[in-house]
Amino acid sequence: MILIISTQKFGGKAMSSMVNELRRVFFDDRLLITLSELCEASEVSPSQIRYWEKKGYIHSRQNQKNQSHKYTLRTLATVAGIKFYLDQGFTLATAFQKQNQQRDLHQSVKTFMMKRIHDVQEKSNQVEIDLGVVANAPGKRVVAIVDQDGETQLVLREQQN
Repeated sequence: MILIISTQKFGGKAMSSMVNELRRVFFDDRLLITLSELCEASEVSPSQIRYWEKKGYIHSRQNQKNQSHKYTLRTLATVAGIKFYLDQGFTLATAFQKQNQQRDLHQSVKTFMMKRIHDVQEKSNQVEIDLGVVANAPGKRVVAIVDQDGETQLVLREQQN
C-alpha cells in the first residue's frame, strides 16, 4: 500500500498547489492565445479563423481597437471541433451545430477533471493521479497510474487518514 502525501514537492510547489495550478491553466478563461497560436494548435488557416469570427461562429477578445485578437482555450476547442466535422465532409453551418451539441460532453469532462483530480504525484518514473473516494466502496480511493510510455491503469487503494 502506497501512502499518497499531498505535500510532496514538485518543482518547488506542493502537489495540492500543483493540482490547483493545472486547474487554473486549463480551465481559466483569462488564459489567452494569439491568432497564430490558435492556427498552429488547430491546423486551421488565419483566413478561416477570421471568416468564422466574422460569421459569429467564434469570438475573440480585444482590449483596444486595432489590437491583435486573443482567443480562449475554449475557443480553441470550438475551432478544433468545427475543423473535425469539416474534415468529415459537413458544411460549416452543420459543423458548428454539431460542435455545439458536443458542449455538454465537454462540460462533463471539464467537471470531472475539476472535481475528481485530488492530487498528482511523481513516483518511481510514473505519475499517480488521485481520483478520490469510490462511492460504493467506503475507505477506497481510485488512483490512475501513468507510466513513461503513457500506459494507464486504475487501482484501488485504502484511504489514508
